[in-house]
Amino acid sequence: MNIASTLLWILGVLNFLGGIALGIPQIAQGKSAVFPFYIFILGIAACISGYFLRKKQRAAAIAAIVVSVLLFVSPPLIGLILGIIIIILVTMKWKELS
Repeated sequence: MNIASTLLWILGVLNFLGGIALGIPQIAQGKSAVFPFYIFILGIAACISGYFLRKKQRAAAIAAIVVSVLLFVSPPLIGLILGIIIIILVTMKWKELS
């Protein structure tokens, strides 16, 4: 679970910072910042689920799977690869969760 938790933290921080980096210019130009906000919120959710996954909670594992699937889109290749790895690791260690 520690590997999946660490990967969630990496994915979360990348998306958190990516949401900020994409959102600030769009807000400054007066454009809609819905997608950067989506990335930002899911980045925070990935970090939170990574924290609770390290504590071996089953609800965090479900949240980790959902967040991983939702983050397949950003960043496209990294999100997809890390998301698949996280889902595989969580499902392999499902019995260890309380």
